[in-house]
Parts: sequence; structure tokens; C-alpha cells
Amino acid sequence: MFRSHPTGTAQPTPILSLFPSPIITLAINLSIQSITKYILTQSDSLLIATLTTLSTQGAYALATNYGGLIARLLFQPLEDTSRNLFAKLCSLSSTTQKPSPASLIQAADALTLILKFYGLLSLSAWSVGPPLAPTLLRLVAGKRWTDTGAGDVLATYCYYIPLLALNGVTEAFVAATATTSELRTQSILMMVWFAAFAGVAYLLLGVRGMGAEGLVWANCVNMGCRVAYNVSFIRAFFATWGAKWELARALPQIGSMTVAMAVGAMLRSRMAVQMDGEGDLGQLAKAGGVVVAFVAILGVSERRFVLHCWGMVQGLASKDRKMKLKEKDTAQSGQNGTSVEAKKSE
Repeated sequence: MFRSHPTGTAQPTPILSLFPSPIITLAINLSIQSITKYILTQSDSLLIATLTTLSTQGAYALATNYGGLIARLLFQPLEDTSRNLFAKLCSLSSTTQKPSPASLIQAADALTLILKFYGLLSLSAWSVGPPLAPTLLRLVAGKRWTDTGAGDVLATYCYYIPLLALNGVTEAFVAATATTSELRTQSILMMVWFAAFAGVAYLLLGVRGMGAEGLVWANCVNMGCRVAYNVSFIRAFFATWGAKWELARALPQIGSMTVAMAVGAMLRSRMAVQMDGEGDLGQLAKAGGVVVAFVAILGVSERRFVLHCWGMVQGLASKDRKMKLKEKDTAQSGQNGTSVEAKKSE
């Protein structure tokens, strides 16, 4: 996990004769970082309770619960898995005291693949999510909640979810590879970003009166700062060990971005006009055709990435089949050997 270790035969001084001092130091820094993250997580609740009305608080809570559900179900498992993967691939060799070049290439490719996938999801969320969010919420929670503005808050939250996902995977890389001093620096910067978040939130809520939507935009500013730091850390990490990693490889194609902007504008104009006798389901059905066409065009534009992912899936499936056949052959060989020995004993 660490990029620098003491050399020679000297062992770290144990604490209480049980725990090495580097482990204790790391645990303290991680604990401080966890407390800082908890404060940042709860700060939006404190701000909105102080600066807004009860109806606005309810709209914000409903929108964040529905939006956060996606993050917890889809992004959290991938974040945990990627953290373990990066820690394994970027660990230092006991002999050379540096990561293996082959492992670094694998880590860079895995990070690029995940970020590319998240980038395409973000593109879809930013173009499709805001126009459809109020109608979907009206179907799920009822019209009385959309009258409170929760639909508009959820639409704004669609811009925040991709930043939350990108921060999750990039922060997982930082947590898996950072030294103790770098984790301490990150914790200090989180407090700086919290100050920026609080300032923007007060400006948007208290001065501009934007309500819950303003708080979501303030969260976007905070999360954007964290993503920017994580990306700069990742670049510096690979550069330190002589490996190459380019963020541009993880970005969607220009054609994909153009189509996403056009689809977003088309959906906003379509969902803004409701024909006589056309309910929410009718609107969503028509919008669904646009979304399907958008996904198909996106697949064509990103066909190299799609084919690459398909090849990886086929390769993993083939490897799994070979492993099962090998285990089956081993089991049959063991059974044949046992039967032969039994016949000899008779």
C-alpha cells in the first residue's frame, strides 16, 4: 500500500509490544479521514435545516434518498472491489520496493475501463435523467411530492450522482495507494473543500434562495474538487513509478457527447409539453423510444469500448470453462487412480 518503506533490517518499533507503529499511524489517519467524511456527509443536513423551510427539507430528503439508492446499489460494490484490486496490483514488491511494471499496466487499464464505463453512465444521466426525473417521481411518490419541488431537486441530483460515482472509484485508488502523509494531506484538503461547500451553499440558499436545488449544486462543487484532487494524485502516482495513464482515454467520444446534448434538449422539450389526454405513462413511453435510440447510437459511437468489454467477458468465460474442465479432469483422474489401487489390493 505504501510507496516508501524503510530499508535495511531495522524493524519498526512496536506499540504495547503488539502492533507495529506504522500500522497504528495508518489506523489513526484513516480514522481521522472517516470522521472528516462523516462530517462532510452530514453537513448538508445541518445547512438545509438551518437555512430552509420544512417543506424544502422534505423535498431534499426524498430526492437524495431516491438518488442515493442508485449509488448504494450500483456504485458501492464496484468501489469496494476496485479498492481491493488496486491495493493488490499497486503493492510494493518485497525485493525491489516498488510495484511490478506489469501490475501497474493492469491497474492503469482497470482504472481506465471503470472510468470509461462511469463516463458513459454519467453522459446518460446528465442527458436523460433531468427531463424524466419529475415524471418518474410523480409516478412513484405521487403528485403531492412533486408539488413541493422534489421533482426539480431530483432532476438536479442527476448531475450530482455521476460526480459521486467518479469520486468513489478515484478515491478508492487513492485509499489503496496513498502513503500516511498523503492521507493526512487529503484529510486537510477535505476540510478546505468543506469550507468552499459551506460558502457556496450559503450563497445559493441564504442569498439566492435556491432552496434544496442550491444545496445539490453546492455538493457538486465539493465533489468536483475531490474528483480533481484524486485525478491529479493518480497521475502523479503513475508518473512516480514510470507508468503511463491518460485521463483522455477514459472520456467519451466527441460524437457521444454531441448526441447526448441533442437527446437531452429533445427530451426537455418533449416532457415540457403534455398533450390532452396524455398521462405520465404516455409521456414516458414516447420518451422511452428516444432513450432506446440514444443507447443504440451511443453503442455505435463507443463500439471499440463495447467490443473490448465483450472480449473481456468472453475471455473470462473461456477461462472459467477451462478451469472447470481442469478440475473435472483432476477429479476423474483421482477417481481412476483410486479404482486402480482398489483392484490391486483385491
